[in-house]
Amino acid sequence: MVTLYEVSKVALELAALVVTILALMVSYAGYSKTKKSVFARLSLAFTGLSVNFFLNLFADSLLIFDVVEDTYYIRLTASFFEMVGFFFLAFSHMVKVYQERKLAATPLIVFNPNAAFKTLSIYFIFYATLETMIAYGRSRSKILLLTAVGLLSFAAQSILSWLAEFVVDPTIYQIFSLIFQIFGVLAFFVPIWIYYRGVKR
Repeated sequence: MVTLYEVSKVALELAALVVTILALMVSYAGYSKTKKSVFARLSLAFTGLSVNFFLNLFADSLLIFDVVEDTYYIRLTASFFEMVGFFFLAFSHMVKVYQERKLAATPLIVFNPNAAFKTLSIYFIFYATLETMIAYGRSRSKILLLTAVGLLSFAAQSILSWLAEFVVDPTIYQIFSLIFQIFGVLAFFVPIWIYYRGVKR
């Protein structure tokens, strides 16, 4: 019997997939028109996140309809694409941090491959969030503030998703993780759209 949790999770994953694909379409349209590298990176980022949502949605659908009993490798692949998406979101910030020699060597404790991918996602997002907050402190730009809010939402999502790997019942972690990720994509979508409209003119 399908539970309310399973239905809620699939609904949130579907909503996240739709919003992420919309962000991908706007980013790709911006790159097609302007050939700016920022739109190329955003297109790659939202491609990775879209594949992540699709694979998780696919895995949950298989479980709901009792097609398979184990979706570990599907979710592992989804975590990899999530990491790739977050890497490209944070790419420009990571380069800047590295050039300024602020990148500290932090030990990576690997319990399983899935947790490793999620740990890397957390690293990428936190570095990007830090740089964005510093930039906002200097310029007080509303666009940077929205970007920072989106990155903070992604950071919260990444932490919850990572914690879910180490608890017996990850239900509450997974639900709030999806909510934060949807909010993050929405917060990121607004600056992308504003920037796209600006360069389009």
